Amino acid sequence: MKKYLLFIALALCVNVLNAQFVDHKGNRNQTYPDVYGQNPDIVEMINQVDTTNLYYGIEFMQQYIRECSSQNAVIVQNVLLDLFEELGLETYIHHHTGTIGMTDTLEAGNIIAIQPGTEFPDEYIIIASHYDHPDGPGADDNASGTSGVLECARILSQHQFKRTILYIPFNGEERWMVGSYPFVQKCAREDMNILGVFDMDMIGFWPGPEYGPVTMYSGYSYISERLFNFYQTVANTYIPEMPTYRFTDKDSYGGDHMCFNIHEYPALYIGDIEYHAENIYYHTPYDTIGAGVNCFALAEGFVKAVIAATAELADGWLPPQDFSVTIKDELPFLSWSESENTSFYLVYKDDEMIGYTAETSYVDEYFWEDGVWHKYYVKPVHLDSWAGPASNIDSVFSEKPLTIPVYYDFDDTTAGNLHLYNENWSVERFKNRFCLVAKTYTRDNILQIVETPWFSIPETTEDVTLGFKMNRYTPSIWSPFNVGVYIDVTTDRKTWHKLDFIWNEQNKWNEYAFSLNDYIGEDYVQVRIRFEGSGRGVTETTYKYMAVDDFYINFDHEDVHESYVNDEVFNLSLSPNPSDGVVNISTGLEHDYSVAVYNMVGIKLLECKSFSDGTLDLTSLPAGVYFISVDNGRDGLTKRVVVK
Repeated sequence: MKKYLLFIALALCVNVLNAQFVDHKGNRNQTYPDVYGQNPDIVEMINQVDTTNLYYGIEFMQQYIRECSSQNAVIVQNVLLDLFEELGLETYIHHHTGTIGMTDTLEAGNIIAIQPGTEFPDEYIIIASHYDHPDGPGADDNASGTSGVLECARILSQHQFKRTILYIPFNGEERWMVGSYPFVQKCAREDMNILGVFDMDMIGFWPGPEYGPVTMYSGYSYISERLFNFYQTVANTYIPEMPTYRFTDKDSYGGDHMCFNIHEYPALYIGDIEYHAENIYYHTPYDTIGAGVNCFALAEGFVKAVIAATAELADGWLPPQDFSVTIKDELPFLSWSESENTSFYLVYKDDEMIGYTAETSYVDEYFWEDGVWHKYYVKPVHLDSWAGPASNIDSVFSEKPLTIPVYYDFDDTTAGNLHLYNENWSVERFKNRFCLVAKTYTRDNILQIVETPWFSIPETTEDVTLGFKMNRYTPSIWSPFNVGVYIDVTTDRKTWHKLDFIWNEQNKWNEYAFSLNDYIGEDYVQVRIRFEGSGRGVTETTYKYMAVDDFYINFDHEDVHESYVNDEVFNLSLSPNPSDGVVNISTGLEHDYSVAVYNMVGIKLLECKSFSDGTLDLTSLPAGVYFISVDNGRDGLTKRVVVK
């Protein structure tokens, strides 16, 4: 966890976010199981949490100043790999999009340990931390959270779960999330279904008895609000003696969880940062056991809460996902994903049940244009005849489709038929013009959306363009990780494709244009501008704002912002392992890539800059343990191989 500004961090931040834009729907509508009291199996799991293991893990890591590009980071990385593999977990290393040091050696990366799910292996739950620390022992920041991840893995790996659990100690958090951001980009490119992320970052400091009984805290953005509610319910159910609350500053404005949030994956910051101001040992040579880590009871509580929440989610009965309502043949058309072990679904409109169905779709035939919003959701009924948790809510406005071309200049002081989410939108004279503006006076999360009614794009259309002028000001030390403007488009209200993410060009009017040609021939299209942020950075006397003017959709061909997206899947498999020296490398890539072989201290021994899936001959190397690293020009994946 890093709260103060580093010049090198700013440079890395710009480099990271100048990388290729990634279109991903995220899981912001993810809903979670109900919690029906304590599960005896989970109680047995959390009772196994041993603070001795936390102590020894922190004691080992605090010996090293783990600057992310240093040899010390490599040493700690290798020990963590050993510990995960001793638990029977498959591991690999994900490297950053660029080198973070100045040498030709293999640097430390993100450690990924995999516990595959038995029924839904493509649904993921992540328990994360960061193990780097640049300027001291870093016992609390963040040897404590990393030891917590290890203890979660030790206990949870003894059991099988329906869904896959990933244990990820990230590297490079202290350099402005230079490790986690490219990893989450990779997840987004590959459309990974991540149900939730529990990021433990500093879990062992308590300021003293004057603050009352020991309590636990977490922070979240709007994207993660449902995940927090689930986590808080689980934590207070299993560890009632140590209550869980939301941070009083609403969200932690620094940490690897923000990289998940920016790609619309639900992720929580879990740790002792609520009392950061009282931790005088933070980022000093005195962040050691006994000073920076002074409360193993708190660390134990956090680990128990994460284990319980992960176990409940990994085996839980999920509500129907991807619920949405669109207009089809002039009537609301509801659809959702199938929920396991469900006999039928109850359908609700404005909180009243209006019907039921055994299908995964429903048409509201009793609908008329009354000029108001109507909200819908469904609940599954289990095969054993009990009703389960509700899906996400979606709403529809009873009006006719938008006829394009359309133009809004707001000079008549109205927003026309644009849909404005939240109450602080207004049409007023602002920044020298009449425009649509949202001002946000808050230290809490921000979510402001302006959305068009639905419309069709005829197949005969040659070009169609969305455009507008925008003036925005979103000051934050953590921008753009926790605040920005997104331009989204949908054809089903399930997937909102990102046309762009705008986080620079502040405090002036800029013109934007986006092609909608990919949606020609679609019967149902909506576009929106979404202004979103998390964490502190504003007060009651200063504000963030987004102003929009001259909004249009027309059939002209104009210079548009292009956002090319490459969504290739990149994995790494080595076999056999152990090997007699001939190793088969499989990545799934359809183009050549570079491959290199390193020894255990990271010195490069072999390199091939143009390699395709096939066999690599290592018979010239003596018996031992080596790293094989593959680079596709954007990501680097590394695995260890034993040569007999």
